[in-house]
Amino acid sequence: MTSPQHQRVWRDWPALADLEASVATVGVFDGFHRGHVSLVEAALTEGHRLGLPTVLVTFEPHPLAVLAPERAPLQLLSVEDRIEQALALGVDGVIVLPFTRELAAQPAADFVEQGLVGRLGLRSLVVGDNFRCGCGGEGDVAFLTEAGRRLGFEVSGVDLVRLGERTCSSTEVRRALAAGDVEGALEVLGRADHRIAAMAG
Repeated sequence: MTSPQHQRVWRDWPALADLEASVATVGVFDGFHRGHVSLVEAALTEGHRLGLPTVLVTFEPHPLAVLAPERAPLQLLSVEDRIEQALALGVDGVIVLPFTRELAAQPAADFVEQGLVGRLGLRSLVVGDNFRCGCGGEGDVAFLTEAGRRLGFEVSGVDLVRLGERTCSSTEVRRALAAGDVEGALEVLGRADHRIAAMAG
């Protein structure tokens, strides 16, 4: 685990000289539930295996807040809380990308080549198996795997975490909260969190 004084937070893509090579996991990470923790742990394992720093890439605001505000979900954690959770798990850095219409319109190939490879020196990417990036969500795991073959990075698609019949997801946390099921929401989260528990309907 990285010592806290060596952990970094970037509010956009890092400068070219900041990261020569890295392992990354990418997502919104709203709630930081059990599934998100499993992604970070898988990325950290990859980082240790390759001897490279592990970074988490997240977005602010939530993509739907920009693309379809009327459908934007209740935000479970602020970006500062997400950064805190990520650093506590031991990542070497957190990159908060401003989510804009320009970023949403960027082709997945450009996001990968200019961002992940160009700015992070990506050597290994760990994402959920339902992850998508780029304009229209074209950058799924199959797309990323093919890009990795060309550009020199590995891709791991991590299975969604399940608790019995339930999938650990931010949507499931919100559903439980809306139903007043604080215990169920916290079970999906995998930790006690008074901020999220207070959102129960």
